[in-house]
Amino acid sequence: MDSPPNDLDTHALGRAAPGKGLAREACPYAEGTQARTRWLAGYDEAVSGGAEPVTGGLAKHPPAAEPTR
Repeated sequence: MDSPPNDLDTHALGRAAPGKGLAREACPYAEGTQARTRWLAGYDEAVSGGAEPVTGGLAKHPPAAEPTR
C-alpha cells in the first residue's frame, strides 16, 4: 500500500494520541494538510478534556495497555 486508506478518522486518532504517549509535535501528518489540522484538533480536544499532554515527541514510558477482558 503506497498511502494510508481514506477511511482513517484523523480526528479520533489525534484524540487518542496523548493516551498513547504521543506529543502534539509528533503529529504524523504533513504541514498544510487537512489530516494534520484534524489530528491536531483531536489532540487539543483530548487535552482540554483532561488528558495529560506529552512533551518532546514520544513519551519515554508510554502508558501500559489496558488488560483484555
